[in-house]
Amino acid sequence: MKYTALLVSLMLFSTVLPASVPNPHAIYVSGSAAIPNGADGSINVGDVKEFRFDYQGGAFKLPYDRIISMEITDKAGVKAHLSVLVSWVPKVGKKSGQLLSIRFKGENGAGEAAIFEVSRPEFQPVEPILEARTGKQVQYVDVDQPDNAAAKADQPAPPASPLVPVTINSAPAGAMVSFWGQAAGRTPVATKLMPGTYTVEINADGLPTWKRNIVVEPGKPLTVSADLNQRGGATVAVR
Repeated sequence: MKYTALLVSLMLFSTVLPASVPNPHAIYVSGSAAIPNGADGSINVGDVKEFRFDYQGGAFKLPYDRIISMEITDKAGVKAHLSVLVSWVPKVGKKSGQLLSIRFKGENGAGEAAIFEVSRPEFQPVEPILEARTGKQVQYVDVDQPDNAAAKADQPAPPASPLVPVTINSAPAGAMVSFWGQAAGRTPVATKLMPGTYTVEINADGLPTWKRNIVVEPGKPLTVSADLNQRGGATVAVR
């Protein structure tokens, strides 16, 4: 009887444990991940194999073994390869808002980055779980402290963002856009991507799938217009 009760308790514990993992609120600020800029959602580390960012209209999934590093910072543009809009203002809390920068390898092996705004109190409970899943430590970079505020005032402004504005339209509108198989939202989609080659797929019910490789060049905003009613119908404009 004693062992039966113990077994039942262990089964109940294992069932409740995944549900007890918190899902902190987060906002996707920028990066090369296939997520619309400004997407409001939550971070989910309940799965033992992949990191998830769930937002309205989609979910970004990233296997833990593809994550290279994770950084928390108070300031946008601390490092050139992860710089974002210097006008970033915290939305989840003026005092607690911070940037979580995740560097990872894309499906083609290229270096990628995803930058989220998180609330410090909400993120802290999942930080050890994320570190355990990835086997990597979250690094705190340039986090504001009262004793170094004066020193930072003399630092030069961060470099301009290397991210390139990309707009994707379709006829008809409302088609689902995916980058490398990751849903990015429905057209029209406006985002910012790091320079490089991206496989874009556009799908609408009852129409052929539109799939192309697009090249994002540094400093050249890109507009892609796909006519799903015609095979091969697409216009790529650099402006």
